[in-house]
Amino acid sequence: MLNSNSARFLALGVAGVAVVSATVAGVAIAADPTPTVKAPYAQAAAAVKADGTATKKTDTVASVSRVDTGRYCVALDADVDVKRSVPVATLQGAADWKSEIYVTPEANKCGGAGSQKVLVTTAADGTAKNQAFHILIP
Repeated sequence: MLNSNSARFLALGVAGVAVVSATVAGVAIAADPTPTVKAPYAQAAAAVKADGTATKKTDTVASVSRVDTGRYCVALDADVDVKRSVPVATLQGAADWKSEIYVTPEANKCGGAGSQKVLVTTAADGTAKNQAFHILIP
């Protein structure tokens, strides 16, 4: 049989587990729907679908948007200085063999010049085309 001290200890333990469970469940519900990835040797990185939606990104990628056919604006956090980097982009595996991709750092076509913006242009056979890509800012 439990004495009163054991009963109190057991009740406090159960209450503590309930509080921790409620806290953990609340954090999971409030999570950002875009999976965050780690890129330990990069300032920023993202995987972007043809419609301009980031499927995975680092915390330093503020936003990605398709601004025109085959033109994507990647906005980065203030801590990332593209002027001091060499941005790299590559098309994802489903791209046509005759596809092209270009990266323009500090792009004024992304709403004004700034060191936190990169314009990615994708095309096929010399014509702008929406295509999925990966971008890395080392």
